Amino acid sequence: MLNEMVKKYGAKGKGLSAHDNVIIKGMKALHLLAATAWAGGALSMQALSFLKLSSADPAFAALVGQCLHFVDTWVVMPGLAGCLLTGLFYSTCTSIGFFKFAWIGYKWLISLCAGFWGTVFWGPWGDAWIGLLASRGLDGPLRFVRACILPESMREGALQLAIILSMCLISVYRPLSFRFRSQGWTHEDAGH
Repeated sequence: MLNEMVKKYGAKGKGLSAHDNVIIKGMKALHLLAATAWAGGALSMQALSFLKLSSADPAFAALVGQCLHFVDTWVVMPGLAGCLLTGLFYSTCTSIGFFKFAWIGYKWLISLCAGFWGTVFWGPWGDAWIGLLASRGLDGPLRFVRACILPESMREGALQLAIILSMCLISVYRPLSFRFRSQGWTHEDAGH
């Protein structure tokens, strides 16, 4: 009975049918905890990055750099891993799937990109790739990706915040597709 309830969860795409399902509620709690760690850690890293940039003392900047690595290692990466693992549960054990609905596909795309590029720039590999590509003038796209993962300016921080906010909003609104409904939607509905 409980196993059948898990399999049917999310059949309509909105994920609202978990009334008394302790497995789904438990996974939701773990997913929310992991998402909080991931997003909260990323926002904390933004604050630390701006603190680092505001000081001219190299010893202080080095200490903040160690704090950045610590938060990334023990808050952001475990949060992302938790999101990926709970997402994997939802996608394989329920009817939600991986790309059946727009909001799930978007979350997988952002999460997998963040996991891959976060790991690349967590270690020395990302900066080494930038160094190799810089000599050929091809480092721009990789620098953009680095700015999304490890912002070092207000503009880059705003970009990362927009990505985090988009993940939050997509999780709240859960669009089944990214098309606007043509029937019944007016400018008044959009606030115009």
